[in-house]
Amino acid sequence: MNHRPSRGSAGPAVVQAAIIMCFLVLLGRCAWIALVHGPDYAVRAVQQRSVDVVVERVRGQILDRDMHPLAGTSDGLASSWPHRAVVVVFPSLVSGPDDALSRLDELIPGQGVCAGSARAVSLSQAACTEVEAMAGVVRGIVPLSLPSRYLGLASHVIGGIEISYDWALRGGDGREVVRLMCDACGREIPGLGARRVALGQPTGWVRLAVDSGLQACVEKALDSRAPGMAGAVVAMDPWTGQVLAMASRPFYDPDDVAGYLTRPDAPMINRAIRPYYPGSVFKVIIAAAALSTGARSPESVYTDTGSIEAGGHTFSCHARERGGHGDITFQDALIHSCNTSFIDTAMQLGAQPILDFARALGISDPDVASAVRLPGSITGALPHSRTRLGPADLANLALGQSLVQITPLEAAAMMCAVANGGVWHRPELVLEACGPDGRRVTRVASVASMPQQAEGAGQGQGDRVLRADVAATLREMLAGVASRGTASAALGGMDVAGKTGTAQTGRVDGSGASIFNAWFVGFAPVESPRLVVAVLVEGPESGAAAAAPIFGDICEYATGAARGRAR
Repeated sequence: MNHRPSRGSAGPAVVQAAIIMCFLVLLGRCAWIALVHGPDYAVRAVQQRSVDVVVERVRGQILDRDMHPLAGTSDGLASSWPHRAVVVVFPSLVSGPDDALSRLDELIPGQGVCAGSARAVSLSQAACTEVEAMAGVVRGIVPLSLPSRYLGLASHVIGGIEISYDWALRGGDGREVVRLMCDACGREIPGLGARRVALGQPTGWVRLAVDSGLQACVEKALDSRAPGMAGAVVAMDPWTGQVLAMASRPFYDPDDVAGYLTRPDAPMINRAIRPYYPGSVFKVIIAAAALSTGARSPESVYTDTGSIEAGGHTFSCHARERGGHGDITFQDALIHSCNTSFIDTAMQLGAQPILDFARALGISDPDVASAVRLPGSITGALPHSRTRLGPADLANLALGQSLVQITPLEAAAMMCAVANGGVWHRPELVLEACGPDGRRVTRVASVASMPQQAEGAGQGQGDRVLRADVAATLREMLAGVASRGTASAALGGMDVAGKTGTAQTGRVDGSGASIFNAWFVGFAPVESPRLVVAVLVEGPESGAAAAAPIFGDICEYATGAARGRAR
C-alpha cells in the first residue's frame, strides 16, 4: 500500500532551515564585529574606564654610523640613558592634605593641581624629588623619571636633523601615555593605579656618518681646553667627505630649548656652519694657487724685513720686532706663517687665481652648506670675481681678513682635498633615512669605516682640484707647521700636519678686550691621512695656543681607536 507524504510535513524543515540561517547570520555578524571592528571596540572599552595623558610623542631614532642611538633611546638602553623628571596630574582626582596640595601648587608650574585638564608637566630634579615624597599622601599625581630622547651628544646636529628629517622621524600618531584606570563615574579604581602604555605606529629613523666615540672626544676636548668659550669643531673622513663629528659651543640642552633662547651667548647657533675670518688658515689657499701656477716653489726665497707696503698701508709680520724673518723660503714662510711673504705672493698672483682656487676648494660654495642638510647653514664669503681689488685688498685677502670668511665645515672640506691628494669631496652628514612606512629610504652616501685603513681605501667620487704633486708638497709643508713651526709647542712629536690661524674680528668682549678667531685645521697621520679636523675658538689671541691643543687631543683619540680596531 503506497503512502504519499502529506503537504504539512515540509513545515518543520523550513523552520529548521530558518533557524540555521539565523544562527549563520548571527555568527557572521559576530565574526565581523570581532575580526573587523574588534580592535576599535576594545580601544573604546578601555577609554570608557581609563584616562590617558600623553607624556611623550614618539619620534624615530637618530643613529650614528654604527647604529648606536644619538636620539630616541631603545628599551635596552633606557636604564643608562639620561633621564628627565615629569609629573602627571589628574586634577579631578587630586585629593590629600591641604598643606600638601598648597606645596604642590608651588612646585608644579601651571594653574594648580586641582584645576585644568589632565596633563604632564616637566620638573626640575629637586622638585620631582619633593613631589615623589608627597605622592604617598596625595592621590591623583604620578611622578615619573622618563628616559630623555637625547643622549647629550651633538645637540646642534641632532636639533637640525630633527627639523630636516621630520618626515622620517615624526612617526604618525605614535605616543607614550600614562593610563589611569577609572570606574564609570571617573573615579580611580583602587589597586589598579597608573601605568605607561605605548600607542601608535612604528617610526622611521635617520642614520648619520657621525662616530659617537669620536663625537664624545671632540666635545670633551672643547670643554676641557676652552671652557666657557664659544667655538666649533668639525672632523671629516678625507677620502669620502663624511662628517665624523661636529660640535659647537656653547652647548644647549634639547630637553629645555626655551631656557636657552634668550641667553646672550647664543647657544642655539651652530658655529660649525657659520662663517668667520680665517686669518692665516687662508694661506693654504694662497700656497695652493702659487704652487699650482708656478708663481712659487717651496725653495723660492723672500726677504722679510718685518713689514710691507701695499696700497698706502703698512702690513706687519709677527716677527717685526726682531727685524723680520730675513731671507725665508716659501716653505718656511708657511711653516712660520710669515705675513709679508704671503702678501708679496698674492701681489704676484693677482686676485683671480686666488679666488678660483678658493672656490674650487669649496670656500663660499652653496653645495657645502646644503650638503649637510642642517637648517641655518651659511656659506663663507669671497669677493665677486668681477670686483677690482687694490693692493691693500690683496694684502688683506692674503691674510684671511676683511674680504674673506669661511665656516669650520668649509675649512675641513678644504683640508680634505690637501690630505687625500687633491680631490674635493662634498661633505656628507646623513648616510640614509627611512620613513615610518619602511619604504621611503634614501641612501645618501656609501658607508665607509672610520678611519680608512689605507690611502684611497673606500674613496668616493669627488672633483680633482689640485694636482697630486701640489697636494703632496702642501702636505709636507703643513707637516712642518706641527714639527718645527707655529704649532710645534702644542703638537711637536705628533704625526700630524696643519695650519694655525689667528684672525682679528673688529669686535670686543664685555671687558673691552679684542675678540680673535683662533684656528687650527689639519690632518693625521701625515703620509696616509685618516682624519681631518677643523678647530675654531672665539676669543684667544693665538690659534697655536688655543686651537692646536684641541686638535692634538682629538688626533690622539683617533690614533688610539685605530690601534684598538687593528688589534
